[in-house]
Amino acid sequence: MANKVIRFIVKALFYIFIALLLVYLFVQMRQVGYQIFSDKAKDSPEVAKEMVLTVTEDESLLEIGKDLASKDIINNAYIFAAALRCSEGYKNIQAGEYVINSSQRPSEILATLTHKGEQDEG
Repeated sequence: MANKVIRFIVKALFYIFIALLLVYLFVQMRQVGYQIFSDKAKDSPEVAKEMVLTVTEDESLLEIGKDLASKDIINNAYIFAAALRCSEGYKNIQAGEYVINSSQRPSEILATLTHKGEQDEG
């Protein structure tokens, strides 16, 4: 009898643990999704940091993100790469040197890296 009660309690605790784990993972993934799709800049223009980013022909989005994260322009290279991957035109990134600052949104950084602003003006 005591063995059945203990088994019942252990099963109940296990199911409660699984339910709480799923809720926790849901909340974490919601936050990650928000960060990817919110298109927010890291800093305000008053405190923005600036850097010269050199992009090579074969550089991946993650490598670009890691360069920007190492200079404190963005918070997370993986979130940045995922945000660009979800944007249109990420395959049109051009090799070259670019001035990037931490007040730019990921979409603005992508526009800079693809020369989209220059094409719209000309």
